[in-house]
Amino acid sequence: MYLSEKNIKILESFITGYYLCEGLNDIPSQKDDIFREKFYYWLIEQFDFLQTTHTWRGLIEQIAKFENRDEFDCFFDYLRLFKENYGIVSTEL
Repeated sequence: MYLSEKNIKILESFITGYYLCEGLNDIPSQKDDIFREKFYYWLIEQFDFLQTTHTWRGLIEQIAKFENRDEFDCFFDYLRLFKENYGIVSTEL
C-alpha cells in the first residue's frame, strides 16, 4: 500500500477504493467483510463518549482528539486491537 502522505482521509479513500475494486470484480474476502461490517460498531462499543458518524474515520477522529494522538496512528492501533478481538492474525486488513 502506498499513500502520498500520512493522512486519515487519504487512508479512508484508499480503503474505500479497495472495497469498490473488490465489489466490481467479485473478489470475496471474509477478513475484509469483518472490517467493513464490524469495525465501526466495535469502536462504538469500546468508547461510550463517541458521537455516531457516517464512517469509522469520524469515530477515529474523535478518539484521537480525546487521546491527543495522531489520527493515522490511532487507526492502526485500534485496527490491531480489533483484529486481535476477531482472531485475525494476518497482515491483511
